[in-house]
Amino acid sequence: MSQDVNGLGRHYLQAESYGASAFCFYRAVLEDANNGNAWNGLVLSLSLMRRENDAQTILARFAKQPLPYDKDMVTFALMMFQQSPNAMSEWTRAMSIRFGVNAQERQAFIQMADDLEASYADLVTRHGEDTLKEQGMLSLDEFAERKIELDWLMSEPIDTVYGVIQAWLEDPESILSAVRLLCMMPDNRSEKLLRRVCRNEEVDGKVRTHALLALRWLGVRGNARIQKMDESFVINLDNPVPELTVSVPAAYKPALDRMKLWIAMKQGFVTEAEYEQFASTDEPELPTELAEKLEQADVPSVLQEVVHALIRSAYDQYYPLVPGIRGTRQWSIALLMLMKDYAIGVLDAWPYGELEHDETAVLHRNWILSASRDYYHNIEQARQLRDSQAG
Repeated sequence: MSQDVNGLGRHYLQAESYGASAFCFYRAVLEDANNGNAWNGLVLSLSLMRRENDAQTILARFAKQPLPYDKDMVTFALMMFQQSPNAMSEWTRAMSIRFGVNAQERQAFIQMADDLEASYADLVTRHGEDTLKEQGMLSLDEFAERKIELDWLMSEPIDTVYGVIQAWLEDPESILSAVRLLCMMPDNRSEKLLRRVCRNEEVDGKVRTHALLALRWLGVRGNARIQKMDESFVINLDNPVPELTVSVPAAYKPALDRMKLWIAMKQGFVTEAEYEQFASTDEPELPTELAEKLEQADVPSVLQEVVHALIRSAYDQYYPLVPGIRGTRQWSIALLMLMKDYAIGVLDAWPYGELEHDETAVLHRNWILSASRDYYHNIEQARQLRDSQAG
């Protein structure tokens, strides 16, 4: 039976129906904990939906099972536990004794585990273990023991689950959680509830967009209606236009590249002439040689994540009424404005000087900010906290 469910999970995964595939793979694991293919598919499905906490928990549980070595899972673990050296050390040590690991890989895992243990011990000495746990640096057992929504979903009668979800859908504080859960419940009732959310103008615009994406992850195809700004839009879930994604839309990549290009110029990896040659073009890809120089630039991940979150927020709020990304230089300046203000206010560091002034860039920045109205309030709070700690 588990192989049938596993095959269905692969079908959903290939169709980009990640919620339905997660459901199938989780069920396959319940039926046969030694089904390595199902563990792999479950982590991949959760990762593609950006459910990092759930993916961490499944990876930890995977490490506790006597399963053969799976190189794909190593890639996932390195990504998901990069801020948790304690768990990563235990995970790599578990991999070092897996069937199928060659001598070179085994030695590499042991060395990595030793290095990570030493790194974690140093952090404990400097900050204390309780503080580290508060920051999310859990042990592998603690990650494995966390409950995820699929645990609850599979342990309760389905009518009970839908009863709880119905209550969540009526609460602005929990409606997004309900939407994210419904995409992992392949049932006609899930589709009906998600379609209602998409059409409900009283629901936050971001949540309506997430409900549309949840329909696609559920496996629904064909047309779906979404209500935005007193208008009804029909989106073809087979090939949504504009792009419907949980990540930063591909249309913003050229602007993000030119944002990095400006910083690379300021850090000396790119000449001013090279910047000027490509900053104002709308080509989707930079020349290979220039792209390699961009990789050398040090753009703090926290600053990139802030920019990505702001883009996502505006995109979700207004989808499908999102602007076409033309004039990438102006868009990149808008993103740099937001990055600079965060860097100065929160990190107290911006070594790159002033940005060029552009009225169109200001308009782009204001559009992005319109969906994150508390952005500067949060920066000011962070600044005050930093100053109080410094004083």
